[in-house]
Amino acid sequence: MPTGYLGRTNRSFPSIWLSLSQPNSAEDLQTLAHKALDSGLPIDISSGPAIWGGQMRGTDAPLMVASNSDYERANNESHACDLVQAHLIEVLSSLGRDSIDFYFVRVRRMVEEFQISGVLQALEIAKNEGHVGYIGLMCDGPSLATLGFWQFHDAFEVISMPRNHYSDEAYRTLSPLAKERRVGVVTTKPLNWGYGLPFIAIPDLWRLRNLTQSFYGMSLAQAALADLSQDHPVVVSVNSSKQIDQAIQAQSVTLPDGLDAMLEPFRSAFDDEELWKSWLTSDDVLLRNAAQRRFA
Repeated sequence: MPTGYLGRTNRSFPSIWLSLSQPNSAEDLQTLAHKALDSGLPIDISSGPAIWGGQMRGTDAPLMVASNSDYERANNESHACDLVQAHLIEVLSSLGRDSIDFYFVRVRRMVEEFQISGVLQALEIAKNEGHVGYIGLMCDGPSLATLGFWQFHDAFEVISMPRNHYSDEAYRTLSPLAKERRVGVVTTKPLNWGYGLPFIAIPDLWRLRNLTQSFYGMSLAQAALADLSQDHPVVVSVNSSKQIDQAIQAQSVTLPDGLDAMLEPFRSAFDDEELWKSWLTSDDVLLRNAAQRRFA
């Protein structure tokens, strides 16, 4: 679990954050939102501020949202500023709140300097007026694009970047600068291992084996979350109450030594077509099902 403060926020936060997405079952939005609120964990409503905003009214839950990409089409600094302010007004109106805790600028590609200046101008105004608690940067594309946005502008207190046991290129590129500037790191996509499985599917397919009795029954997904969250807070996508429970449980896991070694066969499998094909005829039904999905 992360210790100390989250970068320049000078506050500590839980090791797991929840990103709400549309339920894929009979469970309704209200039930999922209330479960997330009851957890006390920070909540990402970027998937639909208008959808989740109504459920968050009257609460003091710590919330985060990522910007849209409208500023990419701005034709001057003032236009970029207006587009960011418009999105922020839309988010706050959906929430019925005067402020949001974290506002992350989503960076998908290289943009012009005047667009960056307009974005930062809008966020500086919003922060000075108390509408944004902390300004963040979100890597949602090539890490070099985020680095280009950030390198000459030291306005961010937090940065969000993808990191998991299969791919950590963005983390390796951006975390040194975060450390140098004392910017808090929040990692995302912990279970997007190039296979596209949702959170709930990995525990159903793969179980960690050869663990101590005290670790029995812990899923690969929960172990991965627990491992990553020892370094920085991790945002995990959830679309059911069960997934929220699993994410909460991952916070309390005491990991055995050598987790990287146990995860290595799963990580390397994505690059080993022959291994996947051998699993197609495996006696292990979990591995066989995984291989069948891979080559479906």
